[in-house]
Amino acid sequence: MTAPAGATALSAAATTPALEIRDLVVRYGSGRKARQAPPAIDRVSFDIAPGETVGLVGESGSGKSTIGKAVLGLQPAASGTIRVNGTDVTAMSLKQRSRQVADLRVVFQDPYSSLNPARTIGQTLVEPLRLMGTRGAEALRKARAGLESVGLPGDAVDRYPSQFSGGQRQRIAIARALVCDPQVVVLDEPVSALDLSTQAQVLNLLADLRDQRGLAFLFIAHDLGVVRFLSQRTVVLYRGQVMETGPVEAVSRAPRHPYTVALTAAAPVPRPAEQAARRAAREAAGFGTAGAAQPAATGCPFVPRCPLATDVCVAERPPLRLVGGTETACHHAERVPAL
Repeated sequence: MTAPAGATALSAAATTPALEIRDLVVRYGSGRKARQAPPAIDRVSFDIAPGETVGLVGESGSGKSTIGKAVLGLQPAASGTIRVNGTDVTAMSLKQRSRQVADLRVVFQDPYSSLNPARTIGQTLVEPLRLMGTRGAEALRKARAGLESVGLPGDAVDRYPSQFSGGQRQRIAIARALVCDPQVVVLDEPVSALDLSTQAQVLNLLADLRDQRGLAFLFIAHDLGVVRFLSQRTVVLYRGQVMETGPVEAVSRAPRHPYTVALTAAAPVPRPAEQAARRAAREAAGFGTAGAAQPAATGCPFVPRCPLATDVCVAERPPLRLVGGTETACHHAERVPAL
């Protein structure tokens, strides 16, 4: 896999973003206990331009899927704003967003559980159209066209999910997301349950659909190689905070945050010698494990695992600042070792 051609600026285009997130805070639970606990998402901001893919990466528990849930209305925001094509959807429920903001759709991770086995493919694709007011022959026509747009025959509307492979089911899920012509699609680890060859086919399909329709993708993934293939920009999350963001090539090839370095060094590469060298360098640098102690509430959340941490890291949360080709939240970004 190779990265998409062309470089992009750190910020999206000056026109109205397809998706805009500003100072988003998400907390789980309710009451005093929830307010006192560290937020699951802590003041995260980014935007996505039409025709652009932004990848959210980080290990399990970093907050990737929580942001996706907040965008979709599955998890309420404690504060901050979420706008879709300029419309503030922060306080809207999932049902309100589905009916009032046709521009927003989702593709889930598991192609086996995301489709109702008791419903035909046609019924599955017609449902979102019905909610938007399209019914009868016109809805069925759009359902057939949606299947054809993802490389499946239109007559598949009469078949059931059990009659399709995992890759074909994910194509159906993509068709369901796109049948209402949205502008923003949340891709929640859409290929992680597929084998490598099928992953490549689905990723190529997504890239083609994005470019043909000018779609904005919020691509949630833990595999940096997959993110690099589909995304133009990357947002690296750790414990609900943005550690680093920028063009995908800059973040993956020359990261300036210690966590991004550790994440990149841990990612699998096809050359065993390079993989071993990366792991050795990561271990020699002294990076801690995911089970390390909880960070102080006021400083950088990566302190317990960071070999560069000093007193200022414990006392002050570092702001995002431009270092090299990325924006990084690190007091010591200039000292971060190269991969």
